[in-house]
Amino acid sequence: MHKNPYPEDPISAETTEAIPPMEELQPRPVPHTSPGSEVAAPETTGEGVETRQEEARTAVFAIGKLNDFLQWLAIVLEIMLLLRFILKLIGANSANPFAGFLYALTGIVLSPFMGIVGSPSIHPDQAFEWPTLIGMLVYWLIFYAIRRFLRILISSPEPAE
Repeated sequence: MHKNPYPEDPISAETTEAIPPMEELQPRPVPHTSPGSEVAAPETTGEGVETRQEEARTAVFAIGKLNDFLQWLAIVLEIMLLLRFILKLIGANSANPFAGFLYALTGIVLSPFMGIVGSPSIHPDQAFEWPTLIGMLVYWLIFYAIRRFLRILISSPEPAE
């Protein structure tokens, strides 16, 4: 066994009068409120502030994760709509399982935009789909606005001058 390089370190010391034993922590009582009664004001002790800060960090984390999920969803949707646009432009066969699945799936999210403008046909199987481009733009704007709103929720206010 090797010698302790720090013999005066309190960690290696026995319990003495200088280091009193820790008291057991008691759970904090949760105030019970009945319907119609006012909620009691939270305590202003350091423990209450620390708990509120932890709850705030948890809320910021959850909103940040929601923001990340919305970004992922927007990217997936935009890629699917772009693939649909390209496949329609080059005249992909809708009887193909992949093309048919993509057309059916994106047809659901594009249904509000169908019929806004016509889709000029280059060839009987090929079409330049304006509704797909309009849908891509509208969905991008919606996701952008939601993500900016979520960023405002978790950002610190700027100090007034």
